This record gives sequence, C-alpha cells and structure tokens, in this order.
Amino acid sequence: MSHSLETSSARIAVRARGPARAAAPYALLAAFIALLFWPVWIADHTYPIGGGDLWGQLLPVWSYVARFAHRGVLPLWSTQIMAGDPIIGEPQYGLLNPLNWWLFLTGTARWAVLVRGVLPLWLAGCGLFTYLHRSSLWRLRAGSALVGATAYMLSDPFITHLGHPQINDAMAWLPWALLAVDALAERRKLPVWPSLVFACVVLTGHYQTALFTAAATGMYAAWRLAFTGTRSWLRYAARIGISALCAVALTMPSVLPGLERYPYTERAILQVEPWRGYQWPAEMAIDLVAPGFHGRGVHGFWAPWARVEGGYVGAVALALAALGILAGISRQRTWFVILLGAAGLVYALGHDAPLYPLLARIDVIARMHKTARAVFLLPFALSVVAAAGVEALHDPNRPLLHLWRGLSLAGAATLALRAPAWLTTVPADRRPVAAVSLTLAIGVLIATATLSWLHWRRAGGAGLLLLLCGELILTGAWVEVEPVDPSPSAPVIDYLLSDPNWYRVDVDGAARGLLSPPVLVAAGFEVPQTSGNPMELFSYSQFYWAVPTKGAPVYQLLGCKYIVVPKGALPGGEGIWPVFTEAPQVDVHLNTNALPRVWLVYDTVPVSSIEEANAIVFAEDFAPALSATVEHGPDLDGLGQGTLEVLAYGANRAEVLVRTTEQALLVLSDIHYPGWRATVDGRPAELLKADAIFRGVVVPPGEHRVAMRYAPASWRMGLGLATAATLVLAFVAWRAIARGPD
Repeated sequence: MSHSLETSSARIAVRARGPARAAAPYALLAAFIALLFWPVWIADHTYPIGGGDLWGQLLPVWSYVARFAHRGVLPLWSTQIMAGDPIIGEPQYGLLNPLNWWLFLTGTARWAVLVRGVLPLWLAGCGLFTYLHRSSLWRLRAGSALVGATAYMLSDPFITHLGHPQINDAMAWLPWALLAVDALAERRKLPVWPSLVFACVVLTGHYQTALFTAAATGMYAAWRLAFTGTRSWLRYAARIGISALCAVALTMPSVLPGLERYPYTERAILQVEPWRGYQWPAEMAIDLVAPGFHGRGVHGFWAPWARVEGGYVGAVALALAALGILAGISRQRTWFVILLGAAGLVYALGHDAPLYPLLARIDVIARMHKTARAVFLLPFALSVVAAAGVEALHDPNRPLLHLWRGLSLAGAATLALRAPAWLTTVPADRRPVAAVSLTLAIGVLIATATLSWLHWRRAGGAGLLLLLCGELILTGAWVEVEPVDPSPSAPVIDYLLSDPNWYRVDVDGAARGLLSPPVLVAAGFEVPQTSGNPMELFSYSQFYWAVPTKGAPVYQLLGCKYIVVPKGALPGGEGIWPVFTEAPQVDVHLNTNALPRVWLVYDTVPVSSIEEANAIVFAEDFAPALSATVEHGPDLDGLGQGTLEVLAYGANRAEVLVRTTEQALLVLSDIHYPGWRATVDGRPAELLKADAIFRGVVVPPGEHRVAMRYAPASWRMGLGLATAATLVLAFVAWRAIARGPD
C-alpha cells in the first residue's frame, strides 16, 4: 500500500515538473528583459518622449479607444484629434492588433504602457526559442536556443524602436511565422494557427516592417517548397495558399479602411523622390561589434547621418555566429540564413546597393523609403547561427573549435590594434564612450573564447548565456530611456477641467514644446492639432495650417474656446485674452470669438470645389456664424431662429435635436469623410461638405432629430470577409479534432 502511494506521488511530481520545466526558458527570457529595463522599473525612467510614436501618436488614441472599450464600443472614429480622425483606417493605431487588446481592456496607465513597450521583445524571444528548439529544421538544445533568443530580442533594432512598438511587433512575429511555415510543410492536415500568425503580422499596422517579415517568410516557404518531395509538393503549396488567403481575409477589417483612407492622406500626395535620409550606412559596420562607437539612443548618437537602427546582437553572439557558420557551412539551412541576413543588409543600404533602386520602381515601395529598417533581418540571421554555434560547441570537432578560438582572439587583437586610429575619427567629447565600447568588445571576444574551454555540459552553456545577457544589458539598459519629469501641465489641465462645456483646446505653435497636444488628448480634451503622422488627412492639415491668425474669422470654425500659449505671450487677436496664468511655463487664453461645436446658419453659398470654398471662408469679411459654403448644396437665403440640444456625441455617432423656425443648415465642425451617413428623424439625408471641410445637414422647419453615424462600407466588407475566414478556420479545426492527431 505504501509503495503504491509513493509511486503515485512520484508520478504526480514528474507531471508537475514537466510544465514548469517547459515554461522555465520563457520565464528566463522575461527575467532578462526585466533586467535590461531596470532603469524603468526601479529608477523611475521611461522610454524617450521624443523618440518615437508611442507617446505622441499612439497613446492618445489608445487612451480614447480604452475609454470606449470599457463601455463595450469599438471606436472606429476619434473625435479628439484634428476635426475627427478615422482611426480604424490608420493601421499603425493598431485597433485590431491583438497585442493592444489587453491594454484597451485594462486601461492605459503608465505601467501598462511600459509593459506594452517591452511585450514585443518577449514575444520575439519566445518565438525564436520555440523555433530553434522545436523546428524540425534545427532541433537545437534548449541552452543553444536560449542564446539565439536572447540575442535577437535584445538586439539593437528592438531597443531602437521602443518608441515604435508597432515596428517591434512586426519583427517579433518573424520566428513565429517561420514556425508556422514548418507546420504547413510537415503536417498532413491544415493547421489553423498559422493563419492567425500571418494575420498578426499585418495587423501590427506598420506595413513596411510587416512587408519585410512577410518577404522573409515567403523566402522561407519557397526554400522549403523547393526541397519538398514531388508527391507532397502540391499538398504543401495548397496548405500555404489556403492559410495565406485566410490570413489576408482576417486582416480586411483593418486593411480595407486603410486603403480607403490612403488617397486622402499626405503620404499619397507626396512626390516620390530618391530619398536617402534613412538608409543604413556602411560605416556602421563597426557598430555591429561596438555599438557605442557612433553613439546610441536619442541623446547619444553623434554620427553625421540620420540616426538609424544598427544590427548589434552582442560581441558574444557575433563570435558564436562565426562558429555556427563554420560548423554548418555545408548545410542548406545555414546558407538560407546567410542569404536572409544578407538580403536584409543589402536592402537596408538603400541607394548604396543595387537591390532597393531596383525595387523602388514600384510606387508603394518607393513611398516606404526608410530602408534601414530592413536591417533587423541581419540580427535575426546572426542570432540563429549563433545558436547553431553554441550547438557546435557540443561537437567534439577539436580542429574546428581551435580554428574558431583563434579567429575570435585574432578579431580581438585586430580591434585592439586598430582602435587608436578609429578613435581619432570620433569627436573628442564622444571619444570616451567609443573607447569603452571598443574595450568591452575586445574583452567579450576574449571571454567568449575562454569560456568555450569549460566543461561544456556543466558550465559552458550557462556561462556564455550569462555573458551575452550581461553584455547586452550593460550596453543597452540606458540607450532608450530618460528620467520622468514632473508634468508642468497639471495646473492647466485642472483649470480646463473646471469648464464642463463642449469645446476644443488649441496649442499655439510656439507652445507645443512646453505642453504638447497629445498630453491634452490623453487627459480627455479635443484638440485641433495633428501629431505629424504622414497618414493624416491632408485636407484638414492644409486647412488648419493655412489659418493666418487666431483672430481670423476662419479660425472661429474650429471651436477652440481656449488657446495654450507660451508664458507671457500676447493675445492672438481681438476678443482673445488671458484667463489662466498660474502654470509655470504656459498661459491659457480665452477665445470669445469661437463658434460652438455645432450651430445653425440660414444663408448658404453653393460652391463646386474645395478651392472655391477656401477662397470664401479664408476671406477677411467672412462671417461663419451667419453664412456657410456648401459643396454642391442648396442655396439658402433666409432668416430664422433655432435652438440645438446635443443628445449624443462620441465615437462613431453624433445626434442633435434641432428646433428651427425656417429651413437651416446644421453645421458640425467635424471633418467630412467617406463612411459618414446622416438621417433626419430616421430618414436618410444628404451629408454636405460645409465650409470647405466640415459636415452639414439641411434641416426643415420644426423639431427634428439629426443623426450622423460612421460605419463605412470598407469596414462592413472587411468584417464580412473576416467572418468568412473565421468560419473556414473553425471548420478546419473541427475536422482536425474529429480525425484525431496527425
């Protein structure tokens, strides 16, 4: 009896250790990331405010989405930026990106945003570990796979783009996409999850980086297809095709509104030129070993070219990659990885290499001109072959290991000999950092070669992993962080919150560096400014920046009751005066000329184009409270009186109760955009373009309920395609369960 109990207890213990042991590598990767960002968790630092899209473009929209998500509403339209923005049509906002959903549900507190910033790094590390450890192409030991995963997730491209999480998302899905290709190539049944992974690549929202990931995945699929037996070739191709089609369909609720938005954006009208400002310079090759040579981060970079991401994965990983290449030079998998990394580097060189000029003949590629972003394929390839190098240390091929150790020591000696000459090219104030970076690289190369002599199964793998992690943490912990400054905007926000009315808050151009519009948006205010996004609606940005002064009649249309200005600035015109001067850096001026956000006019001027409308509304004698232009609309010429009651205003809809003695034009100072539909008392009504860019609806005399709703056909069609793909995948999953395992 006691023997049976002991046996049962032992079995339970083994089962308990199984999941814990399987989860240990992923927990270890999370610990490495936590160590890297210790200044964020412990020293009250944050990702750079001015170093990316996170704080200025994404967080205001994410905060808006989170407020409505808690009410069970998915906001397709934001009322808080510009004069309204179709946020479902800007893929970078990531409304459908699964990595953002928990943020929308939990809220956008600072801790949640910081975790969101590092989440792609962990996803990348987990993906590469799983790929290297589980893929039939590699099947590496867990220790070897951990080295590759650590090198990739803490590499320079991920550190550089902490302020651009959507870029990191696309890079993070690459190893998962390769693992998905393996599943499609090797299983007899069609698995469901590869379609979900492929869809997640697109739903990251950064189409340029997603395109690089998709291209690498396509190369991998074609390579595997080329070496697939004749009998299974068609079956493999069919699985790839079906999975890709389902993935494309799943992304349509985001892609179709994006395609609808694109012709209205600034990017669409930009003249395509041979841009050279964001390509990877060959001079950065030294930064692959010593990343501090040209400086890193927003504040540390000093090189004469635009700051771009490097390919640094650590000198440890670089040395191990050399071993991985030497040990696997006769294997097809090694050559594929070399080709993939080389392709990314050649494309990243932009006009200094032949690949990009050839592909830039395609308009959409020419417009995504920041070629340096493709360099992340080089760290990916180096991380993979570095893991293979660790695996080679288990091989008793002593001549090969001796050759590699000699090359590592020779590399360290070369750096030591050339360092004095290289340092003369560095500005004097940056020279100490560059010297430390070179010295660290030399020491790490020597340490890597030394550790390879240890008894491998006991200490060697752990020693190299810790050395790599220590090197990457030491060189990367302070690169993209800065202290959290106390917000000087709190008094201004408190003052504005004391006014419960419906209005916009403008920030004068001279005050944007003192109190940025995104800070106001995150606090719940509506602002007329934009964030510098090239996917902004061009008609609105052109309108806003063409306003000559804050006292001009056309400025009244924006409904800006308050204007934030630098401390002590003079009023912007008649009817504008200071009302709050207690903030340390800025003042708040009251604009008594501002129109309410919605109003009635009884006199209209029909026009046939936006240019004709602009000529009228920008005139000095324009009276926006009394008259309005209407593009292809009726000519009203009457007098009347009316009252308005706003019944609802928010994401996707606006409803106003109108009482008027005569036929009138209801004007809402939100931008006119495809997908909006208007009704009067539930019956369809024409939605007119009023005052060049805003929305207007003609209302007959009497009491009427006017409603405007945003539900574009592109969104509805995308939902239909995604639903169809979901049903197909659900059927495939059901069939797989019914038939049992492969």
